[in-house]
Amino acid sequence: MILAIDIGNSYTKIAIYEGKNVIRKELVHKTQHFDLKDILTEYCIERMAISTVGRECDIERQAEASGIEIIRLERGMRLPFVNDYLTPETLGLDRIAGMLGAWGTHEGTKNFLVMDLGTCNTYDMMIDGHYIGGNIAPGIEMRLKAMHEFTAKLPLISVEEADEAVESMSGKTGRTTREAMASGAILGIAYEIERVISDFRQMTGNNGICVMTGGYADVIAKRLKDDVEVNPYLVLDGLNFFASWNKQKQLIIEN
Repeated sequence: MILAIDIGNSYTKIAIYEGKNVIRKELVHKTQHFDLKDILTEYCIERMAISTVGRECDIERQAEASGIEIIRLERGMRLPFVNDYLTPETLGLDRIAGMLGAWGTHEGTKNFLVMDLGTCNTYDMMIDGHYIGGNIAPGIEMRLKAMHEFTAKLPLISVEEADEAVESMSGKTGRTTREAMASGAILGIAYEIERVISDFRQMTGNNGICVMTGGYADVIAKRLKDDVEVNPYLVLDGLNFFASWNKQKQLIIEN
């Protein structure tokens, strides 16, 4: 079994994999304490795969103290696809892991659009097995907060409130200030993504897979004209795949 650990800015996501199947998952806020001993006692963990934004995390220290082999996803590591990013030293590990997740769960496919909707929205493309980069844009919550903080009178509304406001609208035009803000943030992102998908379709001759992940993927996916695959475990899937792929490469080299 492989234990995948994704350490983000606010949350740490943990999943136990047996092959490609998730058999347990945990979401831990940075203020919470989580004891890995329970997992390591209950499950036969062979390896751990870790990706981190660089934040100090007690879970990572526990993993290091366990004595179990750890594979860290780091910039510059060998990947199963070609990385054509011009500044690989600045490429977020979550973006790499997302691509690994798409690659590992769609064997034989080499054209991907991976969209991660969180604090920021990232849209990353792989064309013919080459990761070519993508776009980074403000996420829903960031857009809503910016409208409130950079104006004198616009209210602060949550993503949940915005989602409900758009859901209750009779059309696509906000008829109150709250609806206008909600539709501007949520539908604005939906329109943005539809254009990114259109560009991806043209670049690949409509021969590729669009995958969406992140905390706000469900809010946007239901409002898209295009069907996209929503995978909340995509980054963890990438870590699981990378741990297995890395082990296989080591065996080939040793043999």
